[in-house]
Amino acid sequence: MNLSRRNLLLSVCLHGGLVLVLWLVAKPHTLPEPPPVMQAMLMPAGGAVLPAPQPALPADAPAPAPLPEPEPLPPPPEPAPPKPVTPPKPAPEPAKPAVKPPAKPETVKPAEKKPEKQPPKPRNEPRIDPDAVDSELAEVEKETQRIAREQAEQRKRDALARQQALAAQAADEAEALAAQAAADARARQMAAQIGEFTRAIDRKIKSVWRLPANVPAGLTTEMRITLLPGGEVASVVVIRSSGNPALDASAQEAVRRASPLPVPSDPALFREQFKVLTLKLKSEE
Repeated sequence: MNLSRRNLLLSVCLHGGLVLVLWLVAKPHTLPEPPPVMQAMLMPAGGAVLPAPQPALPADAPAPAPLPEPEPLPPPPEPAPPKPVTPPKPAPEPAKPAVKPPAKPETVKPAEKKPEKQPPKPRNEPRIDPDAVDSELAEVEKETQRIAREQAEQRKRDALARQQALAAQAADEAEALAAQAAADARARQMAAQIGEFTRAIDRKIKSVWRLPANVPAGLTTEMRITLLPGGEVASVVVIRSSGNPALDASAQEAVRRASPLPVPSDPALFREQFKVLTLKLKSEE
């Protein structure tokens, strides 16, 4: 209720001030003099019509004509009764704003001060000594020549080392080839000796072999013969029979009768090829 009264009084004061300002602005400072006809129509408070003031005329001017009498004014209308003033409706109370919790103050980090760039200090240009420059150039030239000589010597040493390595490799290859050739020659010699002594042993045994009667042709007896270094027969064993016991027995008897058999004098060759000998005898022979 107090708020409504306060608003009403404030509205009335504002309207009154506005009317006063308009009146002061619209009011003329000096009123003009009314014309004669209007001056004649002005009435005093009692309702009588006052004569308008006459201007002064010159002496030789003719007399003015008399003015007609003014007609009486109609009575003023009765004032209308004042309208009843309805009091303004009280303004609704404004809604109370929702109270929000105060926001947390943001912590403002102080700005880091960047180090001011200091102007570069003027450098003292060193004084160039021509003699010192020539001396340094001479030293550089001498060092360059020394490095070139060392590189040339190193290249020579590398070339010599490569030549020596190639020569050694060639010598090794030649030696290997010679050894291989010698081995091949020895192998051929051993093969020739083995073949020669094998044929001699076969001829000697067959020369004393006495075939039994009524033995069909085409039967083969295979025997394993063990020899001593001088060619003597240590043992003879039939490892594959011919199917005819008489033929097998006659073959064993022929080996014993032919002892000693011809063998090579080389101990290594005898040990590898003739110490244990396998021999086959056929009946048709």
